[in-house]
Amino acid sequence: MYRSRHKEDLDNRTLNFLSSIEIDDKILYYDILCTTVHVIMLYKIHVLEKHEVSRLVGELNNVLHHPDKLSREGCEDIHEALETHLIKKTGINVGGKIQTGRSRNDQIITDIRIKARDDIINVMIHLNRLTKQLIDKSEDNLDSIMPLYTHLQQAQIGNFAHYLLSYSETLIREIDKLFSLYERINQSPLGAGPIGGSLLPIDRNMTAKLLGFDNILSNSIDATSSRDFMIEFTSNMASIMITLSRISEDLIIWSSQEFGFIEISDKHASTSSAMPQKRNPDPLEITRSKTAIVIGNLTTIMTILKSLPSGYSRDLQDTKVPFWNSVELVVSSLDIMKDVIQYLVVKKDAMRTASTKSYAISLDIAEVLVTKYKVPFRTAHQLVGALVNLSVNNNDEIPFRSLSTGDIKDVLSKVKANIAPGELIKAIREIDSNKSIRIRNSEGSPNPKEQIRIIRKSKLQLQKYSNEVQKKNERIDLVKQKITNTIKEIVTT
Repeated sequence: MYRSRHKEDLDNRTLNFLSSIEIDDKILYYDILCTTVHVIMLYKIHVLEKHEVSRLVGELNNVLHHPDKLSREGCEDIHEALETHLIKKTGINVGGKIQTGRSRNDQIITDIRIKARDDIINVMIHLNRLTKQLIDKSEDNLDSIMPLYTHLQQAQIGNFAHYLLSYSETLIREIDKLFSLYERINQSPLGAGPIGGSLLPIDRNMTAKLLGFDNILSNSIDATSSRDFMIEFTSNMASIMITLSRISEDLIIWSSQEFGFIEISDKHASTSSAMPQKRNPDPLEITRSKTAIVIGNLTTIMTILKSLPSGYSRDLQDTKVPFWNSVELVVSSLDIMKDVIQYLVVKKDAMRTASTKSYAISLDIAEVLVTKYKVPFRTAHQLVGALVNLSVNNNDEIPFRSLSTGDIKDVLSKVKANIAPGELIKAIREIDSNKSIRIRNSEGSPNPKEQIRIIRKSKLQLQKYSNEVQKKNERIDLVKQKITNTIKEIVTT
C-alpha cells in the first residue's frame, strides 16, 4: 500500500472486512481503460513525459492481457492493486504519478458507469433476441385458438399468438427504457476528484470524449457520490424479471396435465428423483426465484443509499454486488426464456377443445345483441348471464347447445328484452370460438389480421432498436481505437 497512514497499517481482519477485491475483478478492464485515458490527459497537460506514458501504457496493456499477474494481496480494491503494480513495475517516480488529479471516488464511479454502459447494451441485445423469438413463435400460432383469462378464469376467446405478442410489446418498452437510461448513464464523473475538483489544469472534456461519454457530470459532489442511475437501472432489471416471472407462471400452469396447452421441451424440463412420470419446468421456477433476488437487490441498493449524507461514503462500495448481480441474472434469464419459447410445443388441439367448451363467447353474444338487435348492453349482459346459468345447470358439453325455445322464452320472461326468442336463439347459435375471433377486429384484438399487423410493426421496431444498438457498439469500438491511436501518436512523435 503506497497511500500514507497516520500511524499504523490496517490489520488483516479490518482489511479483509473492507476489501472489495474479489468483486472488483469485474471492473479491472474498465479501470485499465480509465487509467489509460487519465495517463493520456496527464501527458497533454504536461504532468507526464512521453517515456513515462510509454512505460505506464505498456504495463497497463500487460495487465490487460495477463490479469493473473496482478497481485491482489494486501489491497483493499482492484484500483489499489493496479496502482501498486504500476509503481512496482515502473517505480514511484513514474507509477506514483497516475493518481495525480484523480481520486478513488471519481475513478471508481467512472469505471462503474463505463461497465454499466456495456451492460445496458448487453441486456438490450438479449432482450431483442427473446422478443424476436416471441414474435417468431406468434407467427406460427395465429390459428392456435385458446381461452384468454382474467382472474385465472376464462374471459374471452383469443389465440396463442395474441398472448405471445402481449409480452413482446412489454419487452419492447423495456428496450425503449434502456435506451433512455443509456443517455443518463453515459456522463463522465472523471476529474471530479474526491468531491471538490482539483487545482491542476485537468481536462475533463478530453477524458470524457476519449472514453466515449456524451458529456460530463458538471457538479463534482453529484459526480462522485450520486448513485441514482443504479436505482433506475436495477429497477429496470426488476421490471424485466417481473415480466419473465409472469411468463414463467403462465407456462408452468399451461404445461400442467389439468391444462395441457403446451409442453416444455425435454431440453428445459427435469425429471423427478422418485416419480418417473414427472416433467418439471425447473428453469421457469428458477426464473421466478431469480426475480425475487433482483427485486431484493433493488431494495438493498435503495436501503444503502437512503440515509447517506452528501458526499462519498464507503457504504457505496456495497452497491456494486447487487447491481452487477442483477444484470447477470437478467441476461441468463433472458437467454433461458428465449430457448424455452423456441422449443415450446403448442398443443393446438387441446387449446381448441378448451375454447369450444368455454363460455368465453358470452361477451360476443352480448355485443351481437347490442349491435344487431339494439338491446341495451346491461340488458344483454343480464340476458346472456341467465342463459349461461341455465346452460351450466344443464351440464352442456358445448355451451348453450341444449337450450330450447322454451328455455329461451322462460329467460326472456324474467329479463325484459325487446328481442324475439327466435332471434335470440339465432344470435346464440351463430357464435362459436372460431367466429368469436373473426368478428372482433378492434385495434389490438386477437383477430388474425390485426395480429399480422402487430407482428409487422413489432419487427420494424425491433430492427430499429437492433440498428441503434449496433451503432452504439460501433461507437464504443471507435472509442477504443481512438485511445490506441492517441497512445501511438504520443509514443512515436
